[in-house]
Amino acid sequence: MKVDYILVGFGLAGMAFIHELEKANKSYVVIDENIDNPNRIVGGMFNPIILKRFTPAWKSHEMWHYALPVYQELEGKFSKTYVKPFKINRILHSIEEQNNWMVASDKDIMSEYMEPEILNKKIEGIDAPFGYGQLKNVGRVEGETLLQDYKKELIDKKLFLQQKFEYEHLIIRNDKVQYLNIEATQIVFSEGTKINQNPFFNFLPMREAKGEMLVVEVPDLEIDFTIKSGVFMVPFGDHKYVVGATYNWEDKSLEPTIKGTEELVQKLNRFLKLPYKILNSRVGIRPTVKDRRPLIGKHPKYPNLAVLNGLGTRGIIIAPFIANQLFEHLESSQELIREMDIKRYEKLL
Repeated sequence: MKVDYILVGFGLAGMAFIHELEKANKSYVVIDENIDNPNRIVGGMFNPIILKRFTPAWKSHEMWHYALPVYQELEGKFSKTYVKPFKINRILHSIEEQNNWMVASDKDIMSEYMEPEILNKKIEGIDAPFGYGQLKNVGRVEGETLLQDYKKELIDKKLFLQQKFEYEHLIIRNDKVQYLNIEATQIVFSEGTKINQNPFFNFLPMREAKGEMLVVEVPDLEIDFTIKSGVFMVPFGDHKYVVGATYNWEDKSLEPTIKGTEELVQKLNRFLKLPYKILNSRVGIRPTVKDRRPLIGKHPKYPNLAVLNGLGTRGIIIAPFIANQLFEHLESSQELIREMDIKRYEKLL
């Protein structure tokens, strides 16, 4: 079998890269062990603003303006709605925070997402004596559903090999790579946290950040916006909400913990003053980098090996943008944005 690309790993970034290949009529095959875990989740929030400091996340505004049309294209492809806009109410905790919100909302970029006036409407059962700062043009993308729909199509087309990638079987030549019976011009590794086991790219400083979430039912609360105060509380209908998330740099298991649940409950109880029931727990592992920038580019010694990784906490926003960046770099030698390029870590090789 001869293809233009082998893609190893099928998360948000890998999916976005396949979409780039399809638009350019490039041939490919995807290899991913992809063992579904009921506790594994794909965070879907799109919010370009850091709500702790009222500042834009790095390039998130630019990235989201690239990503939104991509998700709309995928909605057309699968005849489904994945982008679910809603507003986010950030609970304010002081007059100083009220003032900081109003100042920030008047700045470029921020004004696209931040309502300038403080929302003082009382919400029964929510403790917010200083009101809310409200975000607009934000929401969530149903990333897990989108991934499953895309995967099903690839399986039907026999372009998805659900198997573990064995690095020792990869043969690297000057102008191509060979993996078992597959010959390709380029191989792209988009493995998330599994990159630490990749002998070609394990020099990159990838860290695994475990995040836990709770699914809760609050019978006496019915809101159609997300609340943020220490944790996010995201509505999913039928009085059900997802509450998250924690950060754990030590535990790498995909099992919920008592400590994680207690942390989320403690933060939720600070503002939610209504009875609720915990329905279940969810766990995700975030591929994060110390400098909080993605990892993309060619291997310094083997240019037909490339990496697409390091999405961190804003994967929904970042994935389509960096997939396009890498594709244009591989196909037309377009320069990568310096802060993303893995060249910054070549000295670690």
